Amino acid sequence: MKLAIRRTYLGDRLCFPDVVEGRLVDVQAAYARMLETRGSHRDDAIPRSRREVAETLPALLQTDPELGIVRAVHEWVPAAIGTGDLTDDCTWSAEKVMFGPPIGRPHTIWGMTANYPRDRQAPPPSTPGRLQGFLKAPGALAGPYDDLRYPSISQRVDPELELGVVIGRRSRGLERETAMAAVAGYVAFVDVGARDVSELDNRRMDRGKGFDTFGIVGPWFVTADEIPDPHALAVRFWVNGELRQDGSTSEMFHDIPEQLSWLTEALTLAPGDVVSTGTPPGVRSVSPGDQIRGEIEKMGVVENVVVAEPSTPYAPVAIGGPL
Repeated sequence: MKLAIRRTYLGDRLCFPDVVEGRLVDVQAAYARMLETRGSHRDDAIPRSRREVAETLPALLQTDPELGIVRAVHEWVPAAIGTGDLTDDCTWSAEKVMFGPPIGRPHTIWGMTANYPRDRQAPPPSTPGRLQGFLKAPGALAGPYDDLRYPSISQRVDPELELGVVIGRRSRGLERETAMAAVAGYVAFVDVGARDVSELDNRRMDRGKGFDTFGIVGPWFVTADEIPDPHALAVRFWVNGELRQDGSTSEMFHDIPEQLSWLTEALTLAPGDVVSTGTPPGVRSVSPGDQIRGEIEKMGVVENVVVAEPSTPYAPVAIGGPL
């Protein structure tokens, strides 16, 4: 099952992206309609759908880790299309510009580093290096087709396409043998960094990885049952049509269970949190005007334009005046 976020005048809406061609099916609205067809009055069905189907992925996983209600609605929709029970007011148009990050605003985003070979021409290391990574600001998240904003204070911006693991259950002290049970699903995650800013900050990644739009996610969240082997997915990334990354998640030094076990020795991961697992070789810098495209097998495609950020994007606003 796939879930997307559609930005609307009502706020972000969780939707099914793969059921009605050219449309997104609003999960809450479809659930209310399903309840109506089964005998509930509309005035009861709508508030019930709002209670039982949260509006963001982290909240949804918090209340229903198995996504039981959402799966039931997903199964009901195709038949309802044929009978006319799924009405037009349960769907939204699917313009790319309206897609938001499907993971909402998780509490924790962790990025793994040095988890793939830097150069396939070099001999592989006899033993993998130690696990390492960084916390990424949730405010950096952007939708799958949003512009990538190139900061005015940087001259080296590097996007890296990675497989993101979405946590389904509150987790601490996971064991490697059972860690995958904590995984709800996956997303394509473009982890962007301003390397020169990190160098200025004594190689700390906080600011360099935390700029607005430096965490491009999507186009949808894919449940774990649709990805039987997350360690065998093709990862490809293009800049202006030039293929720069052509790798596979099979190249990871440290697999997902090892990453989750190591990370939860220190952190409690909450439902909806994301662990971005590192990137295959081929990463190079981009410039304003570049067009980027990333694709992870079975995970969909992200497409973005790199745009120069104004030197003063947010002017201070004076409130009030002299009394």
